[in-house]
Amino acid sequence: MKKRILAMLLVAVMLSGCSATKQTGSKENELTMFMHFFGYCVYDEDWPIFKKASELTGVKIIGTASESISDSSQAWNTMIASKVLPDIIHSTYSNLSDLADMGGLIPLEDLIEKYAPNVAKFFEECPEAKRDATADDGHIYFIPGSLSGIDRDALPSKGWFIRTDWLEKLHLEAPKNVDEMYNVLKAFKTKDPNGNGLQDEIPYFARQEGIQDLYQLFGAEYTWHEDKNGNLVYGKTEEEFRNAIRQISKWFKEGLIDSEIYSRGQQAREQLLSSNTGGMTHDWFSSTGKYADTYAKNINGFKWEAILPPADINGVVKEVASRSILHGLGWGISKDNKKIEETMKYFDFWMSEQGRELLAYGIEGVHHKVVNGEKVFTDEVLNAKDGVPTYMRNQGQVEIGSVGSIDAELAGMNEIARKGFLAYDEGGFVRKQFNAPTFTEAENDAKKDKWNNITTYISEIEQKCVLGIEDIDAVWDTYIKTLKDMGIDEVTEIYNTAYKRQNNY
Repeated sequence: MKKRILAMLLVAVMLSGCSATKQTGSKENELTMFMHFFGYCVYDEDWPIFKKASELTGVKIIGTASESISDSSQAWNTMIASKVLPDIIHSTYSNLSDLADMGGLIPLEDLIEKYAPNVAKFFEECPEAKRDATADDGHIYFIPGSLSGIDRDALPSKGWFIRTDWLEKLHLEAPKNVDEMYNVLKAFKTKDPNGNGLQDEIPYFARQEGIQDLYQLFGAEYTWHEDKNGNLVYGKTEEEFRNAIRQISKWFKEGLIDSEIYSRGQQAREQLLSSNTGGMTHDWFSSTGKYADTYAKNINGFKWEAILPPADINGVVKEVASRSILHGLGWGISKDNKKIEETMKYFDFWMSEQGRELLAYGIEGVHHKVVNGEKVFTDEVLNAKDGVPTYMRNQGQVEIGSVGSIDAELAGMNEIARKGFLAYDEGGFVRKQFNAPTFTEAENDAKKDKWNNITTYISEIEQKCVLGIEDIDAVWDTYIKTLKDMGIDEVTEIYNTAYKRQNNY
């Protein structure tokens, strides 16, 4: 439906008879760009990183998306309905693919060969990028990008963090398996490690995906994965999921899991660590590690560290949360762009070594300095209230068709986060992220409503069973039958068809 609506809008614009020439008064070195993503990130002409890129390339980017629009989908539709499309279109793969299907983007492969050697090299370095950017008609319509690690199978993203001062106080060691983790959480709940005489500790908490990160402890998958026969299976239809819910509901009943696990939201870390009540979580290294510095100033003895993944019930030590090689956003050239060569060369700058380093580290003397031959962030960046990633995003470090740097990410972490990230990375614990298939329009239409209804139902059953409203064993047969009635088998077939087409088998 979304694609058909956008197609109608675009056709209406094409038939309107309006000229596709650049607006009067445009300068030769100016290009317009649409960028509005994540519901809040809108291109800002004052971003220092992009202003520096303008100095280096001679190209100034003029933003067209309005900051007064808070919804990125609404901003996208507004852009599509405009009389002349901006020169550069930045968005998600899905949006860019839809626009390309409607004739709104031009093919890039010949332009890459002619004007963009660095982009060509990127596609050689990262075959996944070329595959994702190539449409069903064989053309490349946009250039994707990566936060870092295009030469890696998997990069750490999240890990287990725990109050190590509580462990020391209770004479416990960091848990190395599920049973030890249960015992540690039980001790946190019952032995008053914060020393206030109350049983107010919340042993395990999470700020976003509820209990999702606990599934891996029980050998369960929470999304699609490949079984031993090479077929895709949805994890929440398997017996391992049933067992995981059974065990997690037991932990919840015993008070080892935050009673507000499904509702506390994004501020869980701030609320529970600042109140000296939160004991353990599973979250992103960079943002979670910083609390070791934040609360050590106010809470006596506060120690907050990353620990290695506890072995699951099958004895496997692993971390299933890994980061995608590609960040899922990119940019292309619109049909109305009259400065195609300049635009392609601008894209190529961001894939050059100079462009990559500018995006990763910002401007020398402003965002970083060179010490003993290495780039290090300035104190202003490192001491930013909301952390380095948020600070640098506001400087223009955004997800474009470029490649970031692992070294820059590590330079922006505090010692606790960096130590945890490296331990997971060097230990080889991080599992390669499942590469979800891309679907044709017909496949998307066939699965969309079914899948939305299925995931809503699964979430309802999961929460009811974890909260003790239902018993997973009592409802399991009905649960599986309902999923079949809702079309899970048809959706699974669509996923497998797309997956095998994508992987050429």
